[in-house]
Amino acid sequence: MHKIQLTLGRVNCTFRNITVLVYSFLLLLVSYTAISQNKTTYNIAKAKIVETLKKRNIDPAYDKSIDNFYFATCDSLIRENLLVDNRPIKEILTSLFVVCNEKIEIKSISTLQIPAVNYNFMLILKTYKREPLINACMSMHATQSKILQSVFTGLLIGDSINTYAGLQEMLHDPYIISSRIWLPEYAVYKDTLLYSLANGAPEILANKLFKQDPFYTAIIDKMDNKTVKCVSAIAHDKYFDMTIPFSMALFEKRITLPEIRELSLVPKEFYHAFVMEAIRLHRSNDISISSFLNRPFTELNKKFANYYFITQINDLHEFPNATRFKVLNELPATDLYFLLLGGSSALYTSSFLYLYKKFLEEVSREGLNQFLDEIGYYQFDRFMANISDYGLVDDLMHKLDEEKVAAMLLMYLNRLANKQLTDMEIVLNSMTMAELLHKIRHHNTIAGVLSKRLDKIELQLQVQNHFMYQRIYKGFNDILLNRGEWLSNKKYDTLKVKLLQRNNCIVQVCFFYDDEDAASSFDNCIRSFPISIWKKEDKGNYIIFSSLRGYKIKVFINKPNSLPGFDSAQKEMLQAIESEGYQVTSFIHRGHSYYLKYSLAKMTASAQFVFLGSCGGYNQVLQVFQLNPDVNIIATRGVSSRLINDPILERINSDILNNGDIVWDNIWEDFTATFKSDYSKDLFSSYIQPNNYMGVKFIRMVFNF
Repeated sequence: MHKIQLTLGRVNCTFRNITVLVYSFLLLLVSYTAISQNKTTYNIAKAKIVETLKKRNIDPAYDKSIDNFYFATCDSLIRENLLVDNRPIKEILTSLFVVCNEKIEIKSISTLQIPAVNYNFMLILKTYKREPLINACMSMHATQSKILQSVFTGLLIGDSINTYAGLQEMLHDPYIISSRIWLPEYAVYKDTLLYSLANGAPEILANKLFKQDPFYTAIIDKMDNKTVKCVSAIAHDKYFDMTIPFSMALFEKRITLPEIRELSLVPKEFYHAFVMEAIRLHRSNDISISSFLNRPFTELNKKFANYYFITQINDLHEFPNATRFKVLNELPATDLYFLLLGGSSALYTSSFLYLYKKFLEEVSREGLNQFLDEIGYYQFDRFMANISDYGLVDDLMHKLDEEKVAAMLLMYLNRLANKQLTDMEIVLNSMTMAELLHKIRHHNTIAGVLSKRLDKIELQLQVQNHFMYQRIYKGFNDILLNRGEWLSNKKYDTLKVKLLQRNNCIVQVCFFYDDEDAASSFDNCIRSFPISIWKKEDKGNYIIFSSLRGYKIKVFINKPNSLPGFDSAQKEMLQAIESEGYQVTSFIHRGHSYYLKYSLAKMTASAQFVFLGSCGGYNQVLQVFQLNPDVNIIATRGVSSRLINDPILERINSDILNNGDIVWDNIWEDFTATFKSDYSKDLFSSYIQPNNYMGVKFIRMVFNF
């Protein structure tokens, strides 16, 4: 009996345990279901974009805007059960989160732009049923409209945004108009697009007409636009570049084709006629004339300046000035000014300084202010930027009316927030402006006028809704008022060896290319690795140098003109580095500027030091900073040369081997003393010291690096 009761007791106990277990399981199941429901695609996508946006501590206002949109606005929209063309708002928001995150990852948009994307997303939701979307879409930044186009794909809203985004893109880059203008959605805009094509890429329109393309001939026959008529009348032949700048003059019968051909036989006379026509058009009160062929004139000026003058001057670099600059004799001030505009990036520093001095001598009789008035301050922003590159701003300011300079710079500041520009173009323009403002900040009249205007710009609605613009304009004001810790940041004065090390080894790669200078440049580079310090291994298409003392360093250099070609040789070299478990922290580009894109494509976020050893390499620094904002970069504003490249790189590797850290001030001080010949001093002066480049400091400030 007791045994039976004991058994029943155990059964009852077991039953109670099972009941508790089942109940607990049910609770866990309910809890898991709730968690699973919470972890929907929507919530996962939202959590990811918020995490991405808050990786860097931008500022409290930025964080507040993120929290308000993702945790208040979005939740409110979902509670309203809003439908957009019968699609639930939750699906559309999920798409917004995913697309924004993807665009940030591939660097096509800055995180600073996302609050503006969100603002425009809400603007579209509020207006799409009440009024046409064109006003909302055309007020957006081009990068933002592309994102929203993807978000609303498959909906009528998406089709409308797609049309307007395409228009923005074509108006910004006329070269792509010819591939889209015939599409049905652009039918109502074809006259505007044809005008933009004629004005921005006249050679394409001329070629279409030369081939008697029926689409273009049919439109032009019905158009009465002066620009289109002028361009359409120019034959697409070997004289096209010579003739197109005078197309308005031909239309107005101010010149004839035989006269243009005759001018082309005498470079100085042709260039002067070209310059005077550009100024004449620019000074017109008729906007259709003052904007006539603005972009082509800029490009043609670079071409003519280099072809007729700059190449000859550079080729005679070792000759006395009387011989070297003979080609400039008898050129008037207008032509010298245009050479300073078009040839700056191709000129040696000494050549630019000589040209600048000669220009000032030519305008001394009438005065610089009067001269600039007479040419309507033609491309004055570019002129000032070029002058700034060569440290001549102070010299120029003493000769200028500061109030007029301030007025011109205000115009350029207001134009900075161009909706058709990409993020990279906006930041590159702001880098140039930052450099210029830094040079003129102690000129009180200009600084005062600009600072007051910047205060007002920062209060504008389009700036308040756009954190990138906010930070850019605030950064400009910081420069003018000498405020902001980033201006005096000493963090990048020294490149610490520890930053270069990965697994106790420093790996450097040098990219060479298959051009006419590559072989001699490669040989010079190889000679900078003496056998007493470096062990050499020839791997067929590339070479490895390994340090024999000091820190462990491996330098991988691909051979130029190898059998598989530079691209395959470089990939083979990088694959070998990866397979051996190494990580590259130094990337060295050795080649012409047109090869730089290939080097940039092979660089990774592990980069701590990058050497852009090509002419004008500083234009690409932003792309490198998108990989790693803490990277140290050496680039050139003008002409690059192996006579400077090899000693600098040899010195850097030597400092790593012997001392460890690289102190940029010491290197620049030593090389300033080392390069004693006029030629070497000239070349070295265009190299930018990594810790003294205001444009770089500005990027770090804008993006809170």
